Amino acid sequence: MLGVLPLAAAAPIDGRGVVFETKQRPLTAELFSAPGAGKRPTVVILHGVSGLDASPALSQYRRYAAALAGAGIDAYVLSYYDAADAVATKSKIADERRAVFNQRIRSWASSVSEVVGLILAQANSAGRVGVLGFSQGGFLATAAAAQDQRIAPLVVFYGGIPSLLKDEITHLPPLLELHGDADRVVALADGQALVDLARGLGQPVEMTVYRGAGHGFDGADAVDAQRRTLAFFAQRLLKAPGK
Repeated sequence: MLGVLPLAAAAPIDGRGVVFETKQRPLTAELFSAPGAGKRPTVVILHGVSGLDASPALSQYRRYAAALAGAGIDAYVLSYYDAADAVATKSKIADERRAVFNQRIRSWASSVSEVVGLILAQANSAGRVGVLGFSQGGFLATAAAAQDQRIAPLVVFYGGIPSLLKDEITHLPPLLELHGDADRVVALADGQALVDLARGLGQPVEMTVYRGAGHGFDGADAVDAQRRTLAFFAQRLLKAPGK
């Protein structure tokens, strides 16, 4: 069973803007730093299709980042869209949004991997990085973790396996998948397929299914999902390897 951690630090933790100079282009992020000095692990948070423009979603990402920082883990809310992505992904036609994802998934995953490398090169890095993805960001997190073995734990909210990569994935890290059984955007079967793949690759896997929940969690489900996420990352990032 996963343990339970506080939802937030005793004192509010605010984010500050940072820029990662990647080979493709600069990527912006909000960094929520864990209090104190010394080396610490990191989690990169990947947004859903609406990007970081939608206030409810952005508030959720920031809440998770602040809670992770309060638990001793630096957290970055990363914007992986360029200007064209931000426009194209706002299409009201699902097939058009899927086409954009399929065209950009490899490039986005490479950018995430490059960000991971830049984080690991920082003087205060403990050498351990996890990724947390929501919806489209969950599919992207899976793609990035599949190609970059430096990514340790992976947490996916109502995501799955990118269809273009399903026959290519030979590695995944320990996984926590959280899904609603009434999700009409990303079917529960997609999350289950990711869980089955990770298990088949020999990784420890946790899956929590919220009865009656759709594409997003409210109330007690939201509280439980955040606690499980914090506990999962804490167990795998706050302890030095081998301990």
